[in-house]
Amino acid sequence: MRPKSIILLALALGSGLVAAIGINQVLANRNRVVVQSAETEPIFVAMVDIEYGDELGPQNVKLEEWPKDKIPEGALRKLEDVEGRKTRTKIYADEPILEFKLLSKDASEQGATALIPPGYRVVSVKVDAVSGGSALIMPNDRVDVLVHLLANPGRGISRTATKTILQDVRVFAVDSKYRVNPEDPEATGPAKTISLLVTPEQAELVTLASELGKIRLVMRSPEDDDLAKTDGAQVAELLGITEQADREAESLLPPDNQASSLVDLLDQQAATPDPEPVVQPVDATWTMVVLSGMDAQRVEFTEDGKTITTSSLTSPASGALNASAGMLGDRQDADSDTDGQELDEPEDEEFTGDDGFNGDDD
Repeated sequence: MRPKSIILLALALGSGLVAAIGINQVLANRNRVVVQSAETEPIFVAMVDIEYGDELGPQNVKLEEWPKDKIPEGALRKLEDVEGRKTRTKIYADEPILEFKLLSKDASEQGATALIPPGYRVVSVKVDAVSGGSALIMPNDRVDVLVHLLANPGRGISRTATKTILQDVRVFAVDSKYRVNPEDPEATGPAKTISLLVTPEQAELVTLASELGKIRLVMRSPEDDDLAKTDGAQVAELLGITEQADREAESLLPPDNQASSLVDLLDQQAATPDPEPVVQPVDATWTMVVLSGMDAQRVEFTEDGKTITTSSLTSPASGALNASAGMLGDRQDADSDTDGQELDEPEDEEFTGDDGFNGDDD
């Protein structure tokens, strides 16, 4: 190998070695700065999810190193500040234990009353397997409160109805359990009472509803905080019956002329039967022949004595015997004539003597 090539190779190796040493020194100094700035401090964090009202202890908290600049305000660092205290809210795994999320030591020893926030009350309602959500409702769940009222005018309840009176209410306790304990075999049993966390005004409303009707609790999603606008349910809506205005009373027409449309008018006429013919009664009449000397008159009159017609039956050539032969005393009644025809009146007959000659003198 030539001397010139050997010299170039030596220079290259030297330059590479110097560069490698420089890079290592830079990286070492950078790591040294990071380590010096990342000062840590131990604080208590949750080992598992801690439910609302649970007591803290070695079973659910631990010490963990956290960078000083990342430690939140109120984090607890001493065991005596944590052990035996109860939570005000749910704490998730690996979350720092903060002072404002815990009850005071004195309050932790008071039982369930220490878990009631200021300005709130706890009211209990009686439930069964149906109204209590079939044993699915647990402490800290969210529910709506419904009341079912039966019609009772004496109590001011005009009709049977169901109404939502409260929404998005937190369940404080189920029976006497205000904490969820998965290991409790009775935790999933049917409840007899469920306690709700409400305001004083809401407590009055729930108490009044439970005295007048029956309370039912409806489960809802914990992520659903929207308030639904409802008008309640009534029996008429359930059966599809709705109230209707009295159109006949509102109409300006007489009751006999109230036809809302042409079809209604035709239906009304088709349903009306044809009137039966009215038979006018025929008054019974009487006929009498009145003789006065050589004159004879026929008189028709009614039963009450009113004269209808008067006609002469004699002629100048006729005598009294001719008039007496046409005297009638029979009663004419329209009802007795089966053919519907009146009896023919007798015609005037000319009187003849025994000898076959008429009564006129020659």
